[in-house]
Amino acid sequence: MFEKKARSYFGIIGIGRFGQAIAEALVGYGARVIVMDRNEDNLTNVQNIVEEVVIGDATDEQTLIDSGFQYTDLVIVSFAEDLATSILATMLLKEIGVKKLIAKARNLLHLRILKKIGADEVVLPEADSGRRLASKLISPGFQELLEITPGYAIADILIPESFEGKNLIEIDLRNKFKVNALAIKRNNGEVLISPEPHTQFQKNDVITILGKDSDLKTLSNQ
Repeated sequence: MFEKKARSYFGIIGIGRFGQAIAEALVGYGARVIVMDRNEDNLTNVQNIVEEVVIGDATDEQTLIDSGFQYTDLVIVSFAEDLATSILATMLLKEIGVKKLIAKARNLLHLRILKKIGADEVVLPEADSGRRLASKLISPGFQELLEITPGYAIADILIPESFEGKNLIEIDLRNKFKVNALAIKRNNGEVLISPEPHTQFQKNDVITILGKDSDLKTLSNQ
């Protein structure tokens, strides 16, 4: 029933606003995306974007198999609040044959457990702070947050002065720089997830973007 195709195939477990932004960006790059969430309402905004949505429990092994998650190239377990569900979902995904899995951890103990049961990469903002600082010192204005797959990452970039006062349509990030904007962080702490096309950049804005490593670096050097 499921046939591996040439295009990259990603799975997302737990679809919040940020998960939605990642799904949209991956689809924009031509990837196949399947998302699963227990809450049908969470899937409404992506059901017409991604290849498949599944209303289901990621702690049910048969549901994961029937949905075809074992054929994905990478799965992101994007929630950490429910430790038991996160741990069990991660374990089952690896057991059914998921090749690469990125999971979000709530704390250091959670991180250790996720790594022990097979997560290939675990995201814990507090533990990553030193690596991010080093990255920022080496390349000012650029901060890699997460490698999605070899060659592609999500990063925070301080906007160049030339972006100030312009909107996303005028900047045309996708066509000019081949990256997608997932969020904009204002200097006052406001965060705009999946910003609207007419959102105007302000001084000292930081954009969270997804793209090829080389394209991210090119944008950060503007």
